[in-house]
Amino acid sequence: MCVRNAERYKIPFKGLKEGEHTFDFEIDRSFFESFERSEIKEGDLHARVNMQKTPRLLTLEFHISGSVRIPCDRCLDEFEMPLSFRETLFVKLGERFEEESANTIIIREEDGAFVISQYLYEFVHLALPMRRVHPDDENGHPTCNPFMLKKLKELSVSVDPKETEMTDQRWSALKDYFKNAN
Repeated sequence: MCVRNAERYKIPFKGLKEGEHTFDFEIDRSFFESFERSEIKEGDLHARVNMQKTPRLLTLEFHISGSVRIPCDRCLDEFEMPLSFRETLFVKLGERFEEESANTIIIREEDGAFVISQYLYEFVHLALPMRRVHPDDENGHPTCNPFMLKKLKELSVSVDPKETEMTDQRWSALKDYFKNAN
């Protein structure tokens, strides 16, 4: 993460009273540009972080919604993918930084603030679906690039189910053996 954006995504916990506190963050193009290998190049997301502070624990509840621009797995054109999700991160206050588990970390209490940019980045990327394609229109038709859809159809190979049957004669012989055994 570039230092230029670190201050924008910092939660200062030192000096705050125990109880609930709310922080709002905007996640945009400059945020994703700060990460060299981000597959997301553009986004317009809002993150609301509700923090429950107790003497030795910060419970951060992330509510992130908006959209990101990503390439379609089918036609490779970019499209807007809406996202809306929640994540929870438990931050224990201790003497050194340590990741206890996927959603529990220990940070140095003396730092007085916690930069959440890496967690925002990871949460957004993990919220992306495995298959990323343009949504269908109201009639159920794909909204992908028509030229690419035509090309894919031209280049696709149709397979006759009869051709996919076992052609290895050794298996055929075994199949005959088991038929005769009964």
